[in-house]
Amino acid sequence: MNLPDNPNHEQIQSKAFPFNITREKELAVFSRLLDQDGSSILSVYGQPGTGKSELMTHYQKEASDRDIVFYLVNAQYSKAEPSAFLQLLLEQMGASNLYISPLEAINMHIQHLEQQGIRFVIAIDSYERFEKLDEWFRQSFLPSLPSSSILIFCGRKKLRESWRASIWYPFITSIELKGFSIGQYDSAFRTLKPELTKLAWQFSSGNPYALSLCVQKLNETQEWNEKDEQKIYRTVVQEWLSELEDDRLLPYIEVASIGHHIQQEKLEVMLDQTISRKDFEALVSLSFFEETESGWQLNTLFQRAMRDDLRRRKPTYYHQLWKRALLYCRSFFKHDRVMDSTEISEFFYLLGEPMMRASLFDHDTLSTYSMTSASSDDWDEVIPYLKNHPTMNDAGEASFINDQSTQGFQQRAPKNGDKESAYITKEMIESVGIQHVKLLRHRGGKVIGIAFLIPIQSSTLKKLQQSPVTRSYFKRLSSAEEKRILSQDKPAGWVIRYLGVKNVNQMEDRQALLYHLLPLVLTEGILVASTPLPFYQDLLEQFRFNVVHDAMHFDYGPDRPSRTYELDLRNARLSQYLETFAQALGVNLTETPHHPFQFTPREEEVVTLVIQGYSNANLAAELSLSEVTIKKHLSRIYEKTGVKNRTQLTRIMLERK
Repeated sequence: MNLPDNPNHEQIQSKAFPFNITREKELAVFSRLLDQDGSSILSVYGQPGTGKSELMTHYQKEASDRDIVFYLVNAQYSKAEPSAFLQLLLEQMGASNLYISPLEAINMHIQHLEQQGIRFVIAIDSYERFEKLDEWFRQSFLPSLPSSSILIFCGRKKLRESWRASIWYPFITSIELKGFSIGQYDSAFRTLKPELTKLAWQFSSGNPYALSLCVQKLNETQEWNEKDEQKIYRTVVQEWLSELEDDRLLPYIEVASIGHHIQQEKLEVMLDQTISRKDFEALVSLSFFEETESGWQLNTLFQRAMRDDLRRRKPTYYHQLWKRALLYCRSFFKHDRVMDSTEISEFFYLLGEPMMRASLFDHDTLSTYSMTSASSDDWDEVIPYLKNHPTMNDAGEASFINDQSTQGFQQRAPKNGDKESAYITKEMIESVGIQHVKLLRHRGGKVIGIAFLIPIQSSTLKKLQQSPVTRSYFKRLSSAEEKRILSQDKPAGWVIRYLGVKNVNQMEDRQALLYHLLPLVLTEGILVASTPLPFYQDLLEQFRFNVVHDAMHFDYGPDRPSRTYELDLRNARLSQYLETFAQALGVNLTETPHHPFQFTPREEEVVTLVIQGYSNANLAAELSLSEVTIKKHLSRIYEKTGVKNRTQLTRIMLERK
């Protein structure tokens, strides 16, 4: 029997990637489902541009090779109604019947396939548009299918929790599609120069669709420019925002692109308006938002594209949002409140642009890294660092050489013949706790660097005073300082005992290690670090660490003088340090001086535009607000200034200039 044609095949909107990368694991999962006899539900989800529709074409080919019928319905071309879905599926089957209902016609067609011994797969692409039909699928459609059916839900989002509580949960297999690593693209970039390969991958954040746009452009020109970036960013934004049913949430997405994390309170402060819980939940339910312990955050690529788009379209508004986000962080700098690491990390994230201008870091590259605490399950990731020992290259920086014959780091002529190694060992880590090892991960979860911290407290003070590297600093403590440390229950500070990356030639890895570490350890205490490497010495000084001149040592070798650095944040100095650090980058965190009329930031924007002659409609468009909201702002402005109309407001404001 000939398999029925696929009349809806043209609706498959798979993106034509200019390279051949197979999803072997994902294809293997589908093959196993085809090998089974019973019912199966496959949930394929991933953020835009990860190749979901492309994967469906591979699934379709796999099914066809096995003489299995594959029906693909694209929800992008349908209303979220059972009748619309059934009609699309019926068209796929080529089994229309004017005298019975679509569901009956579908069932008859399926029964005919069963009689012929033909299996089938029903796949629904862009399923996020059908989410409101979840209950109908569970209660009505799935029970109508035979026991050997395979149903694929393919969309931007994982199936909702309500599926977990249903009778169908045991039949569900989930696959999350993510971006690829640069190694997976090696064979795809044979036509490009290595530096362009790396540039394209970093720009795309590993997203296959964005990368395809980069590769297509680079294959044409073999060069990269800012105009190309803007064009690709606009395409990415347009693709991802296609998920929005209307523009109601767009102003919130713009605000969410400023900073790392977003919460409802932060949105309201930055927009100077109340946001309903319903709207906020609708916002963070979008596929490009991810929930974390610290709030919600946008997908890295989309955030960068959205931020760039906003900065180019509305530069003044963009800067206002950025400054408001910083001032929001500034509100946590209170002497009677201890800032947590998330707030400090957000502060550094927002300072990314001025830091980048100061040539400290490449902010967008840093966002592709993350740092987590190690656990007992991570020894396999940590041990390789203990099986290598550093040596100096011609540039005076460390590089790693594999040495399987040594246990721990090889000693290089320790000071005074001390037999204890200056480098870290497993025993040293175990004595403090492996949770104090921080793992630097790149996209995909691969560990590419570690940091080892030692808390300064009663249980570690004696060891710190006796051990290489740290003894030069802690032997010089006064008896009063020792007593203070011994009397405290919590750590008095931290020693950054070790920093290491797998590939020291990767400048970005070393920058990311310190960048992501500092927010974790910036507390109301002392930070101590010692290193012989000029690279890390420069970074510590850029973070305003002070050299402790009488704590210089040669514990790493007689030819390796090592400076010791201290950052003293005791006695409520943390907030002052953060403000001073920002000022050094040219960022003034002093509250914006209020106008004598005590305008809010949003009211100041409205007043500025009124003076420029903006109508209410133009004001609403420029500020992404409704005209009703604009009228409310104007009413409060008139009340504060004692005027009755726009003309009077303009006159008194211009008189004050």
